[in-house]
Amino acid sequence: MFPSTVNPAGNLAPSNGSATPSTPAYSSATGVETTANGLESSGGVGESSKNAVRVDPTYHAINLSNWAFNVGYLHQDWTDINLTFFQSGLKAHRLILARSPYLAHLLRNVIPGTTIHLNFADENITQDSVHIALQHLYNPSQNLIDATNARSILATAYLFGGIPELIHQSYTIIRSSINHENVVDHIHWLSQSPDLLSNGFRNGNSNGNVNGNGNGNGNGSGNSTMYGSVQVSEGQATILGLNDNWENNKPRYGEWTNRLKNDVIDYIIHQLPSEFPNLTSDPTIISIFSKLPYELFKSIIESPEIPITSMQDRFAFTKKIIAQRKKIASSSGSGNVGGMEESVVLAFKGGEGMEIHISRKPKKSRQLFKVEG
Repeated sequence: MFPSTVNPAGNLAPSNGSATPSTPAYSSATGVETTANGLESSGGVGESSKNAVRVDPTYHAINLSNWAFNVGYLHQDWTDINLTFFQSGLKAHRLILARSPYLAHLLRNVIPGTTIHLNFADENITQDSVHIALQHLYNPSQNLIDATNARSILATAYLFGGIPELIHQSYTIIRSSINHENVVDHIHWLSQSPDLLSNGFRNGNSNGNVNGNGNGNGNGSGNSTMYGSVQVSEGQATILGLNDNWENNKPRYGEWTNRLKNDVIDYIIHQLPSEFPNLTSDPTIISIFSKLPYELFKSIIESPEIPITSMQDRFAFTKKIIAQRKKIASSSGSGNVGGMEESVVLAFKGGEGMEIHISRKPKKSRQLFKVEG
């Protein structure tokens, strides 16, 4: 028996994933009431063959989608595959799941009735996000995305592939949710190491035949096949969140990571200053800048678009931030940011005014010599 699943209204279906036969399912898209078996209720009046020939293809497609969702997803009838993930699962249909290239790859060599357990290397993927992505394969589920789950749904939909509308809606919600309280958290999320593949896949594309247990085939009805996951790389150095993966050329979620990076930069340069008029002295702003990855910090402070016209003010502002960054690093026991020492200089541009330059270099260690008397 599987745990509850999510219905289009955001409510949980019964614990066995089935609606009661006496409960009609209502399609808001068509305004047509459907019975438990997913068929349109006609009130006992049959359609003439003439009207049937003139059925609108769009209406037909919507009705078919509603039928597949009600019968296949909510009632879990006529299923031929069992999926389990985290502490949950779903009785599903290979034909529907195959819309996802990722799932299609896993299903290719299994027989009907097989149980497949899904493991995910990406720590952003959650049980709820998998349920919503699977539901979307049956019926549009963008309405279930909000600011609390958008990142996990984007991660899941990007891995599954074949559902770009779910990715786009997640992206839109993440972008609109950026504010001064969560911008640093978004930055660290976008800076996550890209060296992560789940079951040999990235964005629904196979990168090789990867099986966790060396056995990619189900050998009979009811057999369980475990698909393993590649471990997350821990190669990146992070001190109190000051990690330097921002400039990585292989973003974890492809163009969507890059889009969100641009949105974050736009927010910091253009929107954040309008929220804090005393930009160069506000403790909140100094705190935000002190937690940015070095390359992002450097590019924003040196940008001509940031509204600090006086270079002397910008220089003093930057010195405050660097001092705070050193404090953060010192509190971690390193004494400097990732073993590097940051500095800022105010330079003349040859008769064209002044500009600031931020740089960093390995901190020189002091050698101690023992003097014997």
